[in-house]
Amino acid sequence: MQLEAVKLSGEELRRAKAALAGPNSSRDAEVTNASAAPGAASAPAHAPLPLKSADPTTRELALAAQRFARAAQRQPDDFEAVYNHGLALQELATRAGASRAEQLRLLAEACDCYEAAGRLREWSHAALYNCGVALSDMARAAGPGDAPAAAQYLLGAAAKYATSLKWNPNNPQALNNWGLVLSELAGMRPPGERGYLAAHSIAKFRRAIRLRPEFDRACYNLGTVVYAHAGALAAPGALSPQLSQDPGAAAAAAADEEASERMFRLAAQYIVLAFALQPGKEVYRRSLGVVSELLPRPALCAGALLAADPASAGTCHERWERCWFVADQDGFRSADRGAQGQPAQAPPRHKVALGEVAAVKAVHDPSLPDGHAFWVALASHPAGLYFVAETEEEAEGWVDALLLLAHLAAQACLPALRWALAHV
Repeated sequence: MQLEAVKLSGEELRRAKAALAGPNSSRDAEVTNASAAPGAASAPAHAPLPLKSADPTTRELALAAQRFARAAQRQPDDFEAVYNHGLALQELATRAGASRAEQLRLLAEACDCYEAAGRLREWSHAALYNCGVALSDMARAAGPGDAPAAAQYLLGAAAKYATSLKWNPNNPQALNNWGLVLSELAGMRPPGERGYLAAHSIAKFRRAIRLRPEFDRACYNLGTVVYAHAGALAAPGALSPQLSQDPGAAAAAAADEEASERMFRLAAQYIVLAFALQPGKEVYRRSLGVVSELLPRPALCAGALLAADPASAGTCHERWERCWFVADQDGFRSADRGAQGQPAQAPPRHKVALGEVAAVKAVHDPSLPDGHAFWVALASHPAGLYFVAETEEEAEGWVDALLLLAHLAAQACLPALRWALAHV
């Protein structure tokens, strides 16, 4: 019943996600927003420029686009002129007052510029990246009224982001945008195909926040996509009388329900962390109210892990024990599991201070117990500590939580997390 109540109130979170993918999301791309997607109609060679616009900024952009176009015509091998022409056109397309048709024409011409720039410098990840942004904007401009064209634009955007990351694999913004595109594509596919795209979307956001822990937008996007995926797992609802009489089907449904609950908790974790990174953003604060019941409060995250007994750790007789672990603003530690799954107060056998965390990553080591392991490197103990979770998703969730908690501690942002866990 608790899960159902949260699912019913999830519309606010879905609206927040839609707003995130709306016109302002391109602003977060850190460059102005926008090649025509395969199969899409081509635009005229030159979109009309609003040189006489009443808005001075629009006029200035139009004049800049005109100057860059003339420079590119004089010297077609001038990468900067061709590329900057695309940027100016892309920015013009975002100006208020531009019609849908005008936006599509400007963005298509911007994409032509980026394609030309890419032929001049194949390794220009910036041209590829901005082309991906433009294609995403074209999908948005096409809208639900032209879903086939929107899907083609999104597929083209995904290809551009993928190629840009080959030249610059450590670009968290490209990973974030790629994740958004995959999430939008998942929503257009039949239910049976959505899980695959959602998993790839989640992987892109994860990579982004691990490259840049302060990237609150990617953290929030990750939370919304995990939340939507959890809702998809829970969508079938109660078993029909026929299924309930089939032990195999009943067991599968129970496993899906358990996986859905885990994913909802994981989504809540990312939403809270995004809020702690940027507590001033209203969309994060509103989303806290949607997911707060899913948190294992007073902790941010909690679960059973295998850990080496401190008395035998590192010896040839190392023993592993299964403990209940929690992580919050006070660190990562073992605890007695209290009533209703909440951690109780007890002296921890295992404890890691957030200020000690130097690195965290998932590992595949056959010498460790069966399960999904992750490694925590400590400033005072570079060899680090190993922990083993039951599922891969749980292990990845712990990795993200510990990395971001350590970042929050280093940036003195833990008070916002404490407030979120105590008051929401």
